[in-house]
Amino acid sequence: MEFIDCDVLVVGSGAAGLRAAISARRAGLNVLIVSKGSPGKATCTLVSGGVIAGAGAGAPSVQKHLERTLTGGRGINRPELAEALCQDAPVRNEELLRWGMKAELSEDFLFARGRAPLLGKDIVRTLVQKNLELGARFIGKVTAVGLVRENDSWQLLGLFSSGEWVAFGASAVVVATGGASSLYLRNDNPGHMLGEGLRLALDAGAAIENMEFVQFYPLCLAEPGHGPLVVPPRLADKGLLVNESGENILKKYAIDERPAAARARDRLSQALFREIYGNGQKVYLDLRSIPEKNWRIDPFSASLTHVPGVRCGGFDKPLRVAPAAHHTMGGVVIDSDCATSAPGLFAAGEVAGGLHGANRTGGNGLAEALVFGARAGKSAAIWAGGATGRMALSDQVKELREEWGSLRLTEPGLFKRLQQVMWENGAILREEAGLVHGQHQVLEIAASIRDFPGKTGQAEAIELLSAARVAWIILKAAQKRTESRGSHSREDRPGQDDRKWRGRLQVRQTPKGDAWEFVQP
Repeated sequence: MEFIDCDVLVVGSGAAGLRAAISARRAGLNVLIVSKGSPGKATCTLVSGGVIAGAGAGAPSVQKHLERTLTGGRGINRPELAEALCQDAPVRNEELLRWGMKAELSEDFLFARGRAPLLGKDIVRTLVQKNLELGARFIGKVTAVGLVRENDSWQLLGLFSSGEWVAFGASAVVVATGGASSLYLRNDNPGHMLGEGLRLALDAGAAIENMEFVQFYPLCLAEPGHGPLVVPPRLADKGLLVNESGENILKKYAIDERPAAARARDRLSQALFREIYGNGQKVYLDLRSIPEKNWRIDPFSASLTHVPGVRCGGFDKPLRVAPAAHHTMGGVVIDSDCATSAPGLFAAGEVAGGLHGANRTGGNGLAEALVFGARAGKSAAIWAGGATGRMALSDQVKELREEWGSLRLTEPGLFKRLQQVMWENGAILREEAGLVHGQHQVLEIAASIRDFPGKTGQAEAIELLSAARVAWIILKAAQKRTESRGSHSREDRPGQDDRKWRGRLQVRQTPKGDAWEFVQP
């Protein structure tokens, strides 16, 4: 098995991982970025709307951003993380402009220029180019399998797409692998965003929290022949959102926040889910009467003018829309310097939790990746200190290879079945019986991976078992939080319970390390 060492290992090549690598490399350390796909590709950054919150500098803009973030989080954001986000975001945005990113600056947001659905392309290009200039190394097409700590350093076991095993050693590790929205049958994420980083960190001794909070974007295309393309919030507000019976959805559910799809994503998603899956209604967004100037109100809105069948003047009927899983708000517990509870292990971006609380406001996802990516890289560099020498392959890594290497996946359709289970039992509207039933089904899927020891499907089996573990945690956390708050809506437990639940539900290993426990610190 090949063994590669470095000072700082970054796992993930979206905006958070790329920005972390820049900070660590600027400190003069040997930095390696390992990713599942090609550098910067198959990431949520690439297919994002390219909207980054926090463009305005100065105290008034920072305070406005902070208030918006805390209000959206429904009272359970970690305030120290929200303050760090709002203070640093203008600096990170100005930095991207200096590095040559094609963008447009407004009072509250930085809009990347490009074409849907790849509006984040220039963000990725800018960050990858900066890493190459600084001399960071990239290795792609690696499935991350497990992290172990030995002799004050970390080692990561990975599996190349070719089927060859590899191990990486580092003094400090930054996990920046993104979220887990691909666990749901209907999602707008690229490829398989299945929460591998969450499982890695949890197995390595870090705690995770707020896993019951999964954000769904309400206004994704549901037209035959189209993927779940996100309709920009400011553009959507100019149109009319109605069901088949002609009822105005925003009025029917008393949703007054604007843009509704940015500042009331939780409530609007719940409203559409009720209409579509509860009342059997199709929902349409009518943009036919909107003048072209409104389609160009910002680069995100203007990007739809390039999409055949959707662009301004390019259709003669309302667009069918429905919610899709969009962002994982729970994640690894970090402090404002991105340190986890495991020494030398840091986390940044969507894989980290606590910042958004119960509901993320629009533009904060990319801002989070950049702000905390920069902080994580700096913290990892300080921890590593440039003192690493050549390491030896750990026996723990060899044991991990034996454990995970024995898995095979030969039964067809298990991944799709997992997505269906999550959509039916743990999506936008939840209740006790469905959550419990979903947990049993997820455990059956996980068990079946071990029951079919064939000769092919090793990487798929590893990915699916990891995904099943994260899915089970989401369902269990949703069962344990016996209230409704933000994106977590319990049909059998309506309303917020601030007396019992004005806090965060954490998941961590038991003291013996042989199970997980759910606690409210």
